[in-house]
Amino acid sequence: MSRALASNGAKKVYILGRRKNILDQAVADIGHDNVVPIQCDVTDQEGLNSAVSFIESDIGHINLLVANSGIIGPSGGVPPGSSIAQVQEALRKIPMQEFTNTFHVNCTAVFYTAIAFLGLLDAGNKKQNYTNGRSQIIATSSISSFNRRITDGFAYGTSKAATTMMLKALATYLVPHRIRANVLCPGWFPTDMTADHFHGNDPTAEGAFPLNEIPAERAGTPEDIMGPLLYLSSRAGAYCNGNCVITDGGRLSVTPATY
Repeated sequence: MSRALASNGAKKVYILGRRKNILDQAVADIGHDNVVPIQCDVTDQEGLNSAVSFIESDIGHINLLVANSGIIGPSGGVPPGSSIAQVQEALRKIPMQEFTNTFHVNCTAVFYTAIAFLGLLDAGNKKQNYTNGRSQIIATSSISSFNRRITDGFAYGTSKAATTMMLKALATYLVPHRIRANVLCPGWFPTDMTADHFHGNDPTAEGAFPLNEIPAERAGTPEDIMGPLLYLSSRAGAYCNGNCVITDGGRLSVTPATY
């Protein structure tokens, strides 16, 4: 996502993350001098405030905030055909703290990140340089927020549903302040978080998935997430507010889902 923005007209892209070595590697991989790393844990309000202070002193405003943090959380998998006692036992074994922490990262941290950057987003509007639309918050949620089939555990899906609903609520709540909020809901994409699901195979190759699981028969590529991001953040998406953009190869079309 940072590469997409840095390569397509963003004056400056700040990337926030907990691990400095990962941030430095990301900057090197992107290869543009408009990318600035900031070490920050988005689950910590003091860290968020420090990042905001740095940007205030550096450039003084932003036009776009992308909240992209997330974890899978506990799965609590139950084999098909399990008895109700086995289901109960498997789900009861999920540590409550792990369940709650999934919400802390996937939803609570997104909320406090958005709130921390409201002043900078407002300053972006006041600069009146928003030919690509008024200031905007984009959060990365998941199609799991609509999927009624539990694929990655109850904590993950319900935390993402909360994030999706929160961005819709923020879109309405921030109307008086002229700040937009939209949400990206991707399906399967190869990331560090999903690597264990693919067992070393290339999931983006056509035919990697059966038609009845993903109609596109593959996982998403970088272009499949960068395209929707650039749409929302460019003039093309300037009229979007409160939208959910799904990029899942058609997966929600072939699974029990509410959208």
